[in-house]
Amino acid sequence: MSKQTAAQNAQRGDGGGTALARQDLDEAIKHDYSTTHTGIVPLDRRRPGWHFMGLWTTFVAGFSYMFLGFEIRAGGHSLAATVGITLLGYGLYVCYAMFGAYLGSRTGQTHGLLTRSVFGSAGSVVVSLFVLLAPLGWVAFQANLLVTLWDGFYGWGHIFPLTLAVAGLMIFNNLLGFTGISVFARYLVTPVLIVWVLYLVVKAGAFDGGALGETPPGDGLPLWVAVGAVMGFAMWGNEPDFWRYGKPRFWWPLPTFLFAGVWFTLFTMAGWIMAALAQSNNPAAIFNFTVHYSLFGAFWLAWLIATISQVAINDGNYYESINAGQNLLGGWRRWRRPYTVLLVAIGGVGAADLVNFHFLNGWFKVATFLAISVPSATVIMAVDHFALPRLLGISRPLTQVPTWREAGLCNWPAVVSLLAAVCFGVTGSGSWPNGWINATPSNHWGPVPLASWLIAGGLYLALVALAKLFLPVRSTLGIAKIIPDSTLRSSAVVDLATVAEET
Repeated sequence: MSKQTAAQNAQRGDGGGTALARQDLDEAIKHDYSTTHTGIVPLDRRRPGWHFMGLWTTFVAGFSYMFLGFEIRAGGHSLAATVGITLLGYGLYVCYAMFGAYLGSRTGQTHGLLTRSVFGSAGSVVVSLFVLLAPLGWVAFQANLLVTLWDGFYGWGHIFPLTLAVAGLMIFNNLLGFTGISVFARYLVTPVLIVWVLYLVVKAGAFDGGALGETPPGDGLPLWVAVGAVMGFAMWGNEPDFWRYGKPRFWWPLPTFLFAGVWFTLFTMAGWIMAALAQSNNPAAIFNFTVHYSLFGAFWLAWLIATISQVAINDGNYYESINAGQNLLGGWRRWRRPYTVLLVAIGGVGAADLVNFHFLNGWFKVATFLAISVPSATVIMAVDHFALPRLLGISRPLTQVPTWREAGLCNWPAVVSLLAAVCFGVTGSGSWPNGWINATPSNHWGPVPLASWLIAGGLYLALVALAKLFLPVRSTLGIAKIIPDSTLRSSAVVDLATVAEET
């Protein structure tokens, strides 16, 4: 897409709401703006703020976030401490997410397509594999949690085969792309979730408040480990994938993040409260107690809420992996998006086996790795796009998605910075297999995800400054062939939004 085409798309209108909705759905099924030639969401396809509030509330509310409350309580934290940990972890996440959302809304591109421009072709493969594989761990965890809920409700058993089956089937809404996952969440999940959690917390406070002041025994989840777990549960990493459908203004997503943060905190609190009242650390037993306590023993309703909410959450996990797969495979002439959906579904089934039945504390490793790896890549791209032009006079326009042949080979400072940040994060969180390189307790490393992001962005800026002094900038930074030298040496930030402003 050239600058002229981008500007035309930014100004283009539509003849009516029904026709626009039909066209949105058709585009979502065919490509969802995730391939080389259809990789930028035009400004006239952006969605309103209330649309994102419904979607994001679904992404941060549900039984899985109650599980987070179970684990924090089991780690020896009081309810007040749990609220503080949740607010701190979520607040740190929002600081990152604002820049990730802004990058996506300004460029209109998925995380995967952005890596092709910023990291170069080789670097894009590395990052896209991170983005493709890491969310499948969450798919696995959420699928197993749903089956555990079913077992707690009805004693169904068959945990292993049901987990594998559910993990694969949960991808269905992604056949309709962003339109499918957002409509499902907004109309079928969010209203019921909000009413239920409010009732649960208010009832506990009114009738069982005396039982909520305890500090439970246990020290299995130190403070910074707990904060990192909260960041991992809140984190998507591929915020550009969702927010490329938003308005290209920095503060525009903040009301949505704050609104969703209320429900994130309440559901974590609800989990702590239910674990305290049930006097158990067994998730199935706690969920069974929760149904009797807050849903009047209506297990059919609990089954419906749990199933719909877990599917909606996994919509987002699968969406992340699919867009990364589309970056890698979507450019093939005969390739179609449903093929990527099928391959990722198979990967989800495999992850369901590994994470739940072979990895010790798999949920924690998944949470921390996702909070470290993909966000570090996003920070590097935000620094490249917004900071390099202003600080070093190096501008990489993002108005067009380069083909694999047009992309540069590799942005070496970006790849080195990313790998250094991930290495620090995995070591600091104690997530190496079999405890490898875990020389000190992970709690001694502080807020590991935040430190990883700062390492990624700061190291990248320093390495680019050195490259500008001593190395050829174009080849070292993996600049795409479609960007002329005259444009490269500039202090201007150039993307879809700036082109629209100029015209």
